[in-house]
Amino acid sequence: MSHRRIDFSAAVSLVVANMVGTGVFTGLGFQLLSHSQAFTIMTLWFIGGIMALLGAVCYAELATRLPQDGGEYHFLSKVYHPALGFMAGFVSATVGFSAPIALAAASLGIYAHGVFDSLNPVWVGTAVISGIAAIHATNLSAGVKFQKIFTLLKVLLIGVFVVSGIYNGNTESVSFAFGEASSAEIMTAGFAINLVYVSYAYSGWNASAYLAGEIQQPEKNLNRSIIWGTLLVMLLYVLLNAVFIASAPMAEMVVDTRGAQAFQPKDVGIVSARYIFGTWGGKVMGGAICLLLVSTISAMIIAGPRVIQPMFGKIPVLKQLSVTSAKGNPVAAILFQTTLALVFLWTAAFDSIMQYIGFTLTLFTTLTVAGVIVYRLKHGKPEGYKAFGYPLSPILFIAANIWVCYFQVTDKTTESIVGLATTMAGVLFYFISTDRKQNTIQ
Repeated sequence: MSHRRIDFSAAVSLVVANMVGTGVFTGLGFQLLSHSQAFTIMTLWFIGGIMALLGAVCYAELATRLPQDGGEYHFLSKVYHPALGFMAGFVSATVGFSAPIALAAASLGIYAHGVFDSLNPVWVGTAVISGIAAIHATNLSAGVKFQKIFTLLKVLLIGVFVVSGIYNGNTESVSFAFGEASSAEIMTAGFAINLVYVSYAYSGWNASAYLAGEIQQPEKNLNRSIIWGTLLVMLLYVLLNAVFIASAPMAEMVVDTRGAQAFQPKDVGIVSARYIFGTWGGKVMGGAICLLLVSTISAMIIAGPRVIQPMFGKIPVLKQLSVTSAKGNPVAAILFQTTLALVFLWTAAFDSIMQYIGFTLTLFTTLTVAGVIVYRLKHGKPEGYKAFGYPLSPILFIAANIWVCYFQVTDKTTESIVGLATTMAGVLFYFISTDRKQNTIQ
């Protein structure tokens, strides 16, 4: 077992840093394509937070009972079958972390371009990914300190933004009250599709589960880090989106659907900041948001290789990707993930990748939460932490995700098919690997 070098505060910072990033600073622009009511938007973020919290309490129970690195790869292998665990790990290793890293870097590049017009968004993203990967590949302790500092700055930045937005007042009349128009919007397929963007923004609440084997006192700190991190982010998201909506005209925050830049993310943070702080203040806040996204990228670069390293270590032809440095850092896995992230950054369409990731990862989080029920049926109630609200919490989480997936399959069929194809590729790879016996988790 690896040395336990991550304390409670670092674990919470990983959860918060993984969650707060691309989605909350780009999602609103996409949501405004189909919704115009403030109540509808706030309902999206509130429901998304409740879904994340339901998933968090369930993951916390599994992570406490099975405290080893690997996340869904480890959980699904132990609860169901190694083939299913491998499939989840394959998705996490190939796209589950590398594509979100690319999206965060793309968002950072767009915000950087909003601050300095001369900067190329893609090159900025490339430099940030490469630089952070080099830090974490060299020294985990330095990487953890780096993570704590940037996560603290992230929370403080959002706090300043929210407080300033509240005291600055509205630039236009915005009603957050429930009405017939918002009721009609909530009952549409677009509401369910927008929950994919919101769910993506909340994804990362399970981050500390990927490093369970390196967390100090996991029986105590693992569930606390997941739950408290999720609660903090839910509060920040609801307040932040309320400020976005109240501070700037919605027409200026919606994504552009025309031309070469169609459906590229909108820098809603800068748009809002210009109305709150003025032109120069908006640029300063845009630069600060860039630093915030650095924390997001850093957190995923820490967590992702902890899935790749144990999984590929059981496959002879891929064992080189499990090689660690003398200090125990999964250097080869970090390099592999970084390469994939850069490929996504340079080749992928932002909107399609976000929908693809959202659908694919939802499949495995749903299976994992269902695993709480399955594991209890096999091994009885846990002696330690128990999922709050069980069995209602996992049932509600599963039902909500099935509802969202149904609408996504019907409305975003191509992205859904590609997501399913990726999972099937994982199964195929498992069964053609040279020694499947080694894929079984002991």
